Amino acid sequence: MRIPIAVAPPEIFELYSKLNEMDRKIDLVLSEVARREGLRLGSHIGFFYGFLTGSLIILILKFVLKAL
Repeated sequence: MRIPIAVAPPEIFELYSKLNEMDRKIDLVLSEVARREGLRLGSHIGFFYGFLTGSLIILILKFVLKAL
């Protein structure tokens, strides 16, 4: 009984290095896209919190100044 042996051609290592380089570039692009999306979402949330805080301050001052 013989055990089958598979031998990889030498070009396979060159192919693996090219695939690893493409994978690294794709990861870089996807991380940049995620960073930009996070900045955009963060600015929208910041705008909302600022608007909410300003509205509450105006509402409180309206009732405080009316009471005086």
